[in-house]
Amino acid sequence: MKELMGLAKLFINESWGISQFIYNKNHNQKAFFKQLGLMVLLVVALFPSFIMYISFMGILYAGLSFVGQTSSFLVLGFVMTTLLIIVFGIMQVLSEFYFSKNVEELIPLPLAPEKIILGKFISILASEYIFTLIAYLPVLVIYGIGQGMGILYALLCLPVLLSLPLIPLALLTALFMLIMKGSSIKGRQDVIQMLFSVLFVAAILGLQFYFSSTLNMSTDGDMQQILNSMLNNNEILLNRIGYLVPTSLLVAWGLNVMTPMSLVWIILLLVVAVASLWILVQVGKRFYLNSLASGSVARKSKALSADQRKKKLLRRRSKALAIFFMDMQNMLRTPIFLFNNVSVVIIVPLCLLLGLTFSGIDQSDLSELQSFYQTMPFVVTYILIGIFIFFGATAATTATSFSREGKASWMTRVIPVSTSDQIIGRTLSALLIQGLGMIFTVAVVFYIMPLKLETIVMALLLGLVGSMPILLLGLFVDASRPLIN
Repeated sequence: MKELMGLAKLFINESWGISQFIYNKNHNQKAFFKQLGLMVLLVVALFPSFIMYISFMGILYAGLSFVGQTSSFLVLGFVMTTLLIIVFGIMQVLSEFYFSKNVEELIPLPLAPEKIILGKFISILASEYIFTLIAYLPVLVIYGIGQGMGILYALLCLPVLLSLPLIPLALLTALFMLIMKGSSIKGRQDVIQMLFSVLFVAAILGLQFYFSSTLNMSTDGDMQQILNSMLNNNEILLNRIGYLVPTSLLVAWGLNVMTPMSLVWIILLLVVAVASLWILVQVGKRFYLNSLASGSVARKSKALSADQRKKKLLRRRSKALAIFFMDMQNMLRTPIFLFNNVSVVIIVPLCLLLGLTFSGIDQSDLSELQSFYQTMPFVVTYILIGIFIFFGATAATTATSFSREGKASWMTRVIPVSTSDQIIGRTLSALLIQGLGMIFTVAVVFYIMPLKLETIVMALLLGLVGSMPILLLGLFVDASRPLIN
């Protein structure tokens, strides 16, 4: 146990930068107050959101009480918190178990494999417990006060809070270990991070449109009939929502009403938590540490032949185009930058398409939209121009052009290429990405309503012209103060 706690402390220290914070306090006051100020600023900035969240949950509880569905209140909070833990835990699991280098240093030491795995997992849980207290503790307090619960309810809430992040994170980590077994990870961290970032966005969009479509289907029916069903069966929402996260039903059965069975359900929840932890340890011992010890995470680069190297070195093109291709290749080699820059121009048209698909728009609504466009085409043109300028404002292609090169950015500053060629080449890469987003958006809108040629041409041209000052400003700021670490 002492070794396990020591490893957990080591991993938490490394993840949170506690030693660096203490060092700055004693030796670098400027850096210390900067870190402290950012912490205070973060708390102050998020505090109004926290108050709004508590108010929203209070209103939600009152609304559910009005229709006799308070039994689903704890389940709603539990499901929401669990899904958020899974979404934000993806990067934490990948960073702690696969992107950190401390495991390779610990493997030769006389440490039990399960202690290394559990130590890393505890370091992830530490931050997730803070999030759980912020997200789910208000739900428990509101329900407890509203239902007039006593001390037994408060005692049973403790194991619920302990098991809430543990179960999904343990199963998620075990799943990643199975997926990543024998994979070549070294040198591909950014690719893996980008892949799961895409999955993260897809999951968020999928859940959003799922709940939206479910709400639409509910409102399409007879509202009086729906209310009567809720009043006659106070667990109708509980049964519909609980299946998304089955453990939430154990929480509801254990905390909704204090009965002798409440303790049984909570104990069963703890059994599930222990079983999840056992699965994590067994999968980790068999797949995770073995893959690290056998060196399967190593990756060998493919060397160029003499002819290929000569062909690449002797290739000639204009200086502006050379800068353009260099900037694009640099972005492709750093997938996380590619995701940050390209995601906006893909997600916005995708959200537009899915939103119209799931919003229940029928043919009559489409006819009205088309009639509106025929009457006032300039309004649609201005909307498209605004969307295209939004692409330029949110994409960080030029704003990270020099930063993407890291500490080697000085090389592109001393090569015999004029400033104008640098600006043209780096701006072209941003315009290419933005142009793809504009084409996707026009295609989606054209699918909904046929656009006139002059609308498309004017929106594309003015969208590019309107974006140029924003793109050039981002390039100027990044050239002045690049983040090369």
